[in-house]
Amino acid sequence: MDHRSINAGLVKKLNWLDLPGDLTLMIIGKLTTFQILTSVQFVCRKWWRICMDPLMWRTINMCNIGIHNSVDYKLEKMCCHAIDRSCGQLVDISIEYFGTDDLLKYIIDSGCHKLQRLQLVQCFHGISDKGLCEMAEKLPLLEELDITLCLEVSSIALEAIGRRCPLLKSFKYNKNAGGNKEAFAIAQNMSNLRHLQLFKNYLDNSGLSAILDGCPHLESLDLRLCCHVKLEGKLRTRCDKQLKDLRDPDAPCDDFQFWGLCFETAYDDEVFDYENEKRYQKQEAQKREARRINSGSSTGKKNNAKSKSKKKR
Repeated sequence: MDHRSINAGLVKKLNWLDLPGDLTLMIIGKLTTFQILTSVQFVCRKWWRICMDPLMWRTINMCNIGIHNSVDYKLEKMCCHAIDRSCGQLVDISIEYFGTDDLLKYIIDSGCHKLQRLQLVQCFHGISDKGLCEMAEKLPLLEELDITLCLEVSSIALEAIGRRCPLLKSFKYNKNAGGNKEAFAIAQNMSNLRHLQLFKNYLDNSGLSAILDGCPHLESLDLRLCCHVKLEGKLRTRCDKQLKDLRDPDAPCDDFQFWGLCFETAYDDEVFDYENEKRYQKQEAQKREARRINSGSSTGKKNNAKSKSKKKR
C-alpha cells in the first residue's frame, strides 16, 4: 500500500477531542486572548471547560488585534472577563489601544497582585500617572514593565513605580516624548534595573549619565532614535565598559517590535476611515434591500392586475 494513503488514513482518524486535556490546554494557550474569547471557546463543550480553567488566564495577551477589531468589539469588557477567569492568578498582561486607568484599577481590585509583567501599548491618553501610581502600590512582584505610546505617563508615575516595585528588572519607556526628567526618575528610583529601553526618548548626555550612576546593575540599554544623546569620548567609553549590550541612537530599528506603530493622529484617521466605510456599506445594504422590497411589491401588483383581468374575461 502507498505510504501516502496510510498517512492520509492516520490523519482522518485524528480527533482533536481525543487529545489529553493538558495538551489541549497548552495548544490553546498559544493563541491570543481575543482568539480564545471570540471563537476557540465555542468549538465544543470540552474546549469550553478548558477555556474556563484559571490556568488558561495566567497570561492575557490583547495586543496585535487590529484597529478594525478595536472598533468592532468591546475590548475593555472582554479583557475584564478574562481577568475574572484568572481568579487572581494573572501574572502577565498585554494591552493595546483600549487601556485606561479604570482597567488598571479593575486588575488590582480583582486581586491580581501576583502580576509580574505588564505591557501597555498605544493607549495614548487612556493611561495616566494617577492610574499607574495607584496600581504600583498593589504590585510588589512586578518585574517587567513596557509603556509604549502612552502619552500621559510622566516622571511622576516612574518615581512611584520605582519605589513601589523593588523587583523591577526590565523597563521599556518608548515613544512617549519623555526626556531628562524621566531619565532622572529612573536613575533615582529603579536601581535594580537590568534592561532599559528608551526608544525615541529626548534625554541628553546628562540624563544618560544619571542612569549609568543610578542603575549599577544595568546590562542592556537601548537608545535608538534618542537624538539628543551624543555617545562619544568618556561617556562612550563608560557605556562600553559598564554595559553588555548597547544600542546607540543610530542603530538600525528594523527589529524593534513596535517600529511600525502609528501615533494618535494616524490611529484616529484609520478609525475614522473604517467607521465611514462601515456606514457606507450599511447604507448600500439598506438601498439594496429597499430595491428588493420595491421590486417584489411591483411584481405583486402586476400579478394582481393580471388575475383581475382574467376574472373579467
